Amino acid sequence: MQDSPFLIKVYDKNFNFKAFVGDPISLVVTPRFNQTGTAALVVDLDHHAAPYLLEDGARLVIFLRGQQLMSGKIHRRSAEGPSVDGTLTVYLRDDFRLLHQVLGWPVPAADITAQGTSEYATYTGNAETIAKAVIDANIRLRLGMPVAMATNQNRGATVPDGVKFRFHPLYEQLFPAIEQAGIGITMRQGADGTGYILCDVFVPPVFNYTLTEDSGLIASWSWTDEDPTATRVVAGGGGEGVARIFRRATNTTLETAHRDVVEDFQDARDADTAALVQTRATEGLTEGEPKAGFAVQLSESANFQYGKNGLVVGAQVTISIGAVTRTDILREVTLSYTRDQGLVTTPVVGDIRDSPDRTIANFLARLKKGINDLKVSK
Repeated sequence: MQDSPFLIKVYDKNFNFKAFVGDPISLVVTPRFNQTGTAALVVDLDHHAAPYLLEDGARLVIFLRGQQLMSGKIHRRSAEGPSVDGTLTVYLRDDFRLLHQVLGWPVPAADITAQGTSEYATYTGNAETIAKAVIDANIRLRLGMPVAMATNQNRGATVPDGVKFRFHPLYEQLFPAIEQAGIGITMRQGADGTGYILCDVFVPPVFNYTLTEDSGLIASWSWTDEDPTATRVVAGGGGEGVARIFRRATNTTLETAHRDVVEDFQDARDADTAALVQTRATEGLTEGEPKAGFAVQLSESANFQYGKNGLVVGAQVTISIGAVTRTDILREVTLSYTRDQGLVTTPVVGDIRDSPDRTIANFLARLKKGINDLKVSK
């Protein structure tokens, strides 16, 4: 049996501490860069923390080697018996989920009856300023949720043409613009007694060591590569019929390399200027770029561990395996702990598209965004 490197704290819906979970049967935590992380915790059914885990609104804060890894609300529970050796499993979505479940109102400070006074809420400036203004206006001020903004340090590049909202989910409009401007967003529970979720941003670090098999850091790996899904994107802006604005973006480098042309259409009904329509076309072209990624199982040591030396989600990581060397974003990492095996670390660098679940999720997200644009357009 191996000691867990995790510290797990249970809170009620009002952020009051209730219990530690010091000896889980298993824990699987998956932090993700600019996306909602998840966790699954398994404990004995008669565990002292079980009554608190079953309460509506129960929250977990998970630490890895003293650093907060994730905080969020338990959204699903399941149990197996017989009771004498039964288990309870709870599932967590981290607090980044708020960006998916809250809408950006055109006039967030006004009542619903006054939303027609402005077509869109438009936020401009650098990426950090935009992200925190949007979240503050719609989550903290409009909904009164316990979210606080860390001091704005104006990080990230200026977002061309800003970001517009007309009852869109916050995430749909903030990304990929915020990420392309060079920052990541974190939503983490504050220290005990603060009673809030702290919203902040960070500039992704560079992990300065190349991961190789020869170094002994990689226990196993898998790799995928996929051709571009778009080399030319046509974007259609607001308006009807002949009044609608269209612009195109083309990646001639990819077309030359592959000797191929792949066209796609980007619905951009929220864009009411030619410049913004052009930006939407360019964003669609970025989404269609070739995708490649590694999933690797790392062999941790005292000197090489996740969370140290910049090895965190969002970091630029270089992997070299055989003839393939790739530098890309560490998109997610699965940290799996069991009493028998201890900690197993499996990062995903780049974008792996061979997962049916991931492919379907990406398709549905894009379809949903298109439907939302149609719903809110005039």
